[in-house]
Amino acid sequence: MVAPLPGGAETDPLLTYIRTAATSGAARPIPLLATQFDVSLEGGLAVVATTRKFRNVEAHSIEATITFPVPVHATLFALEARIGKWVLHAQARRKDQARQDYESAIERGKAAVLHEELLRGVHMLSVAHVGPGAEVEVTSTWAMPVTQVDGRGVLRIPLTVGDIYGRSGLPDCDELMHGGPADMAALTVECQDGTVKLVGGELEAGRARVPLNAPIDLEVSGWKPKDLGGCAADGREVILRVEPAPSGAAALNVAFLVDHSGSMGERCVGRSGSLSKHDAVRNGLNGLAERLSAADRIDVWEFDSRVRHIGSSGGSSRAGSDTLALLRQLSWPDGGTEIGSALREVIAQSTAQDVLIITDGKSHALDVHGLARGGRRVSVVLVGEDSLEANIGHLAALTGGEVFIPSGADLDAVLASAVRGLRTPSSMPSALSAVPQETHARRGGMLISARWQKVTGTPAQGVRTRAVAAVAASLVLPALAPEIAGELAQSEGLVTHLTSLVLVDEEGTRQEGIPVTRKVPLPCPRTASYASAPAAMLTPAHYAAPRAARACHAPLSLGNVHFDADVRMMTETFAEKPQSEQGWSLAEIALQIAWDRHARQLQRGDLSELAQSLAEGVRAAAAHPEVALLASRLGLEPIRLAIALIACALPVTSRSALRVVRAILGGPALREAENLARRLRLSK
Repeated sequence: MVAPLPGGAETDPLLTYIRTAATSGAARPIPLLATQFDVSLEGGLAVVATTRKFRNVEAHSIEATITFPVPVHATLFALEARIGKWVLHAQARRKDQARQDYESAIERGKAAVLHEELLRGVHMLSVAHVGPGAEVEVTSTWAMPVTQVDGRGVLRIPLTVGDIYGRSGLPDCDELMHGGPADMAALTVECQDGTVKLVGGELEAGRARVPLNAPIDLEVSGWKPKDLGGCAADGREVILRVEPAPSGAAALNVAFLVDHSGSMGERCVGRSGSLSKHDAVRNGLNGLAERLSAADRIDVWEFDSRVRHIGSSGGSSRAGSDTLALLRQLSWPDGGTEIGSALREVIAQSTAQDVLIITDGKSHALDVHGLARGGRRVSVVLVGEDSLEANIGHLAALTGGEVFIPSGADLDAVLASAVRGLRTPSSMPSALSAVPQETHARRGGMLISARWQKVTGTPAQGVRTRAVAAVAASLVLPALAPEIAGELAQSEGLVTHLTSLVLVDEEGTRQEGIPVTRKVPLPCPRTASYASAPAAMLTPAHYAAPRAARACHAPLSLGNVHFDADVRMMTETFAEKPQSEQGWSLAEIALQIAWDRHARQLQRGDLSELAQSLAEGVRAAAAHPEVALLASRLGLEPIRLAIALIACALPVTSRSALRVVRAILGGPALREAENLARRLRLSK
């Protein structure tokens, strides 16, 4: 459970915890009350339990959602919620089924929790039907091996990210959102072997208070590799071992791809006087160049919105000095972050066998699977407290590369670790038709081995036992066919691109209507306060694509109503007409409505909270003769049918709008409305 905050902070939640953000000129409460992280370290394996307490101080039911970063190699395997006096445990379901179970619970007025992976390295937690005055405490648990850097085990728990270049492809309702308060969280750390250190802070009896606007960086030294036991879902015993990977001795043939986009001019860590990310990169690469051997071949590139080949060196006794000369040509940060096009250019033009990209990773502008087919191993050094591991880290995982993240501005150790990995032969896992008896992988300077065997005694129980089985399963998932991988992820209770965790409180109090969605924003990174480049060089326009005029996203689904199937006809046909008396199309009206805020009222046909011009536009649509006729046949008020058709005209970015559609037009009414659209011939 979340520990009470000091100083009586919970005594007046209206004053202390309700933060506001402008939404149509009104205050919007943020329901996240407290956050706690409990970390357990043993044998090189970290198990992290994150507990979030949500409180509803509003007069109606709400849905609290939060999208947040997680390490790419983290395996989330447990979810429980304390609702009232009961503790409920989630079950893994196929992703679509889990979402359907969650939406069905919302329709029935039941409290529900859903944890899903939106992108590899980006998760979303949704807590529906938190009743007025109620609290819900949700604990999700993930595990991963620590990273090996300079003889130390390193763990980073990311908590926020900076502005990201490009479009993620996610609906707006699922996107990472910033601007939340820079609150503090409770941290407890238990280390079974070795000594643990909180970077930038102090642990007192294993406890600390940490800010939510910066990552949690832990270092553990003096630990020893050991066999860790677990129990797989099929009853077999699992033995997991994490140990430092052996250093390679092969000559390097690598392209250094250096990010010099605008965001690389920001401070590396959140304190005044620290280096910029780009300066930290240059210093680290200069130190690395001095340690190159005569046989090493280096190709140097840099990128922002464009990519530039600086030159090649190596193959002679002057490898180090030649590389230093090339590094001196790296230019000052500016522009956007087109990681994908830069990597495509390097893969197409460079003869290097491997790519080492040094970046803050804050870009959606890359086709991960397409780049993975380029045949190059890609390792990554992520720089900065506000870095994003998601896309570029996923690419490293797919290509057999590794990911390293420094805890400060000194990159020497992480660059050396990355290069040691690139001096080993590249290997990709072979396709598997079933879970093998043994497997191994190299991740972050560690060699992780797992083997499955018959149980020799009483199966072990507990969180760490489940963590061992979950991490072992994650090692083989990428090599399995999707159907087999999905079955394994579901049986082991994992959150993956195929499966989600969901729970429903069937015995709890039933809430009425559609819950009002409250998206919890992440705090802005503390490094945003410390810029080393001129202000004009660090404006979001340089490194963050505009959110206006988004491309159409992947279709949302709502129970058995799929926007791209049952509702797409209405979306297309009503996109332009009928127009309101103000000359607005239904799509334009839809874009002006704050669906998350007004869904409950609109479900009932109540227009009282809409601006007068919007309400008149809805009434004009309801007055259309065909709309009125269909409404009469369906036993609906014309206003409610018009609201549903307007919601259908919205680009696919709002689940609240889709919930309104389902509440009003569920079942046969959807097809009736589709037929109406055809008869009116309102398509473009």
